[in-house]
Amino acid sequence: MKYIAKEFLIDGIKTKLLAKKYATPLYCYSYKKLRENIENFKNYFKKINPLICFAVKANSNKTLLKEIGKLGLGA
Repeated sequence: MKYIAKEFLIDGIKTKLLAKKYATPLYCYSYKKLRENIENFKNYFKKINPLICFAVKANSNKTLLKEIGKLGLGA
């Protein structure tokens, strides 16, 4: 997420376009940032090789949970 020329972008996509296409309120997730955060977390703890799980109560979005599972996390 960043501002470029007074435009707010998520993974290079203008949020105004997303709001126009999907209406608001709108939840937006950055798969790139999600993957980056999970990989950093896994690398930090790789010496002890823990089972890393995501709290489904924190976010029950099925698509998000599926992607988290593909990245090797439990729920």
